[in-house]
Amino acid sequence: MKDKESEKLPWRTALSRWEGQNLLFDDHFFEAYGDRVWDVKTSELGAAHALHIELVSRVATHPLGYNEGSEERALESVFSLFAVARELTRSAPEAPTFETIVWHVLNTFVRPFTAKWHVRAKTGELRALDSSDIFRAELVDLQRRLIALDDVLAKITESECYSVPVTGRPADAAVMREMTKPVSWKPMGEPSSVAVARPRTQDEATRLEKLKTAEAAFIKERRTFYGIGDNDWASGIALSGGGIRSATFAMGVLVSLSKRNLLTQFDYLSSVSGGGYISSFLTQLLGSPPDEKSALTLRSSDLPFKREEGESLLLQRIRHGASFLSAGPWERFAVAMAQAQGIFINVLMCVLLISILAYIQILLNYALTPDRRASVALAFIIAFFAWALVLPVSRTFGHQWLNLFNKINAWVCALLLVPPIWAGLQAANAVATLLREWLVPDETRLTGFAFVFFLIFGAVFSIAAALFIGFSRIRPLLMTGLTVVFVFLCEGFAFQVFSGLDEITALKVMISLLAVGLVLFVLFNANSTSLHHYYRTKLLQAFLLDKHAQPTLPIKLSAFSAPRAMFPIINCALNVPGSKMPEMRGRHADLFSFTPVSAGANLIGHFPIADWESKNPQLDLATAMALSGAAVSPQMGLRTSRYGSFWLTVMNIRLNLWLRRPSIGGTLRRYPNLWNLQKELLASASENGAFVNISDGGHIENLGVYELLRRRCRFIVAIDGENDSQMTFHALTNLQRLAYIDHGIVIEANLEDLRLSEKGLSRSHFRFCRIRYPAGSGDQHEQIGYMIYLKLSLTGNEGEFIRRYKFDEPAFPHHPTANQFFTEVQFEAYRALGEHVGDKMFLPAITGLADTSDVLLENWFYGLGKSFLDQSPG
Repeated sequence: MKDKESEKLPWRTALSRWEGQNLLFDDHFFEAYGDRVWDVKTSELGAAHALHIELVSRVATHPLGYNEGSEERALESVFSLFAVARELTRSAPEAPTFETIVWHVLNTFVRPFTAKWHVRAKTGELRALDSSDIFRAELVDLQRRLIALDDVLAKITESECYSVPVTGRPADAAVMREMTKPVSWKPMGEPSSVAVARPRTQDEATRLEKLKTAEAAFIKERRTFYGIGDNDWASGIALSGGGIRSATFAMGVLVSLSKRNLLTQFDYLSSVSGGGYISSFLTQLLGSPPDEKSALTLRSSDLPFKREEGESLLLQRIRHGASFLSAGPWERFAVAMAQAQGIFINVLMCVLLISILAYIQILLNYALTPDRRASVALAFIIAFFAWALVLPVSRTFGHQWLNLFNKINAWVCALLLVPPIWAGLQAANAVATLLREWLVPDETRLTGFAFVFFLIFGAVFSIAAALFIGFSRIRPLLMTGLTVVFVFLCEGFAFQVFSGLDEITALKVMISLLAVGLVLFVLFNANSTSLHHYYRTKLLQAFLLDKHAQPTLPIKLSAFSAPRAMFPIINCALNVPGSKMPEMRGRHADLFSFTPVSAGANLIGHFPIADWESKNPQLDLATAMALSGAAVSPQMGLRTSRYGSFWLTVMNIRLNLWLRRPSIGGTLRRYPNLWNLQKELLASASENGAFVNISDGGHIENLGVYELLRRRCRFIVAIDGENDSQMTFHALTNLQRLAYIDHGIVIEANLEDLRLSEKGLSRSHFRFCRIRYPAGSGDQHEQIGYMIYLKLSLTGNEGEFIRRYKFDEPAFPHHPTANQFFTEVQFEAYRALGEHVGDKMFLPAITGLADTSDVLLENWFYGLGKSFLDQSPG
């Protein structure tokens, strides 16, 4: 029914509902048309209704979910309004009210939007989600104005038509109900399937309860300092492995989080390998005993993230230390000598083992004269077949006897290897004899043999090193074959040496070698020749700084001061390729972590960090950081191979350490010796014994999220800076596997927008993931946490500096991890990319929040959840 009063009103009054800078009509409009009398002609009603139908049926007035629809189609839909309005205006020439209002809105608000985004769409910019995020934000603002236009059209027709509600997605309410449900925090974490399989004593249960209480106390003390509510849920940041590349990228992201004052709201900082460089920097700086004269906190208004007419001196010092492995001539010489010493001892151990084998062969040759060998071989065959006949009968002797016979049977069957090994040794002796006769005169036999030995050693190793680089598909087969050939040739040369000596001299040589081996066994410390010490020193000088930005002595983790720093978790790998635990099958390692409260792994249990430090005086923050980044070691968790362990040990390419366990008593050994070194050589380390082998956390889990999942963190930010040029997401998918097998935790991650396009670009830098924690003791239903997964990636719309650097360095942003010598330009490219990626997480288009200097952690995650998540079927 028509409003007769409005017909006599001026437009200024009739349209006052839609007046204002953020709506449709401003002062300029009313200056031009405000004095007109509101008088709608009958011919205008059809045109107004037709445009109303167009508006309510298009994306132009309906919310477009973050993971819904196409930006190009939305832009096309908006642009087509011009054609519709043009046709309606042409068909209704006597429609001044309709024409004026509609074209005012289209020309004032719609045309600038379409003109801007048509150009960008043609250049492919809309393919990058961080550009489409801006598009969607502007689309939301335009939709609000078009909905207001639809209200004006309703006033023109003066009929009760369908009106578009200004609401969010229907799923938003369900997503919010899900996200506000509680998630129970578990200090020290849930036991994994490995811990459950291993019997737990009452003493261990009591010890774990004390450790849980201590960890919770650290977290609560920190929350009190920053004025954070004492929630019953926890949050954490994970910094992945990847050397200086990962550290630099993570530093940029942390700067972005700091600008929003978010770092104070996270409880845990979990790191692996390269991520541990930045984590340890913050732990040393903020976890040292407090100094009231220095304002060092995680607040954006304090150092180290406070900007002082630019980047703070502390962060600048990190930048300058990016090429931390660089060294002067004398330092390089000293490292080379230390490396040579390690190689000499490792080769000496190999020579000793091979010499023992050769000497045994000499003795057997003396005992087994040619006329006896046939009889011994016949007796061997008869005995083996006799055993084969006895074994089936043993099944009637009872279960206990059957188990005994089965154990003996394994050793008897192993005797089948004796003939081929013997034949191989004889062949090696023959080859060695030919080489001796060809290369070495008889009168210089011993000297010549030594020369040939090292000549062959160098040649075989050179070939082996080359094969490490090429022939990737058949590398394991080639390397295994070369290693076996090398060992047999060495044995052949040792056999020739002993054969050239009389019995007394040969015995004296063997006794001398055994004496040297005994001395080494008693006095040699396997850790002393590891390159860990050099690596630790260089990391310490680059990243462990005091308030004056100068290198300082590392703190003991047991002396960590809780209030100002996030609770650190430094992740390593416990190498156990020789473990008999079925849970270690295929893994060869378990996750080992250092915290200010404890250290340990599920496989061996967790003990107070002070106990580890008392057994290992060298253990401090710098040691933990270097072990977490011990990427090159003979035993490398999932990547452990027998031939690799052999060559890496022989060439002393070892960044790992053996740590003494606090739980093992009654041993006289204060440090690891040749026995431990041979375990590295043969890749046979296990969880048993007084010492455990620790190396890079990336050897088992390179994202650093596992320990946060064990603690059931509700909100997690995972910064993935690993080398992944093909975007295969090894770190995340490996985490998914470990989390489900060990804890029944499911991580739901849709990674399509991170994969590479034909141009080698991703659509987005990050994704929002659900974490489904299974119902545990005392829980009736599963609990759901959330993870922001940030990936080292390019979308194509980064700043000009980053785009230029990509042009100059095609490998960017995935330079190999072996490159630990970053230039200033390289460092800034990765740091700037990290800050760029971090900033993109706060676009109002996806958070629904204003991007301010004080963002609440919960609200931020809620906003991202409403944009990314669909309603859970559960």
